[in-house]
Amino acid sequence: MSDSVQPKTVCSFCKQAVSNENFLGIVEANNPSTFYDWKITIIFYCGLHYMKSYAMTKGIDLESHKDFNEKTISQGAGIRPELIIDGKIRSDYINLRGLSYNARYDGFFSSKIDKILIKGRLKDSKQYLSNVQSWIIPKLERENVQTTYTF
Repeated sequence: MSDSVQPKTVCSFCKQAVSNENFLGIVEANNPSTFYDWKITIIFYCGLHYMKSYAMTKGIDLESHKDFNEKTISQGAGIRPELIIDGKIRSDYINLRGLSYNARYDGFFSSKIDKILIKGRLKDSKQYLSNVQSWIIPKLERENVQTTYTF
């Protein structure tokens, strides 16, 4: 009897995260010094889709930001959250979400200081996403979820 290799589970959230990363690469290559707000927003959506991928492997649906907050925070009195996420990764994800919100709604068009600030926020966003990916992707792979896609 031979061992058969199980095909990886296709995950639409993970596939969307990879698609967003590809799009980010195109935006950065073609617009290296503009559209920082959109770059940060794209990075957040990569993180969001990786987080939804992970939640899906645990049978949990994250329908909104409020839903994420409620399902990932300890409920006090020793009650564990519904979705266990490393505290630093949870914080990084929340920071990523905040940077995206600020990039979309605060605007960064007025001065040199704003340009320096938004470049720093882009760098921070990339680091937060990298942290989220480094924590989630190995977990997805252990669950036999496909994490690489070509388009």
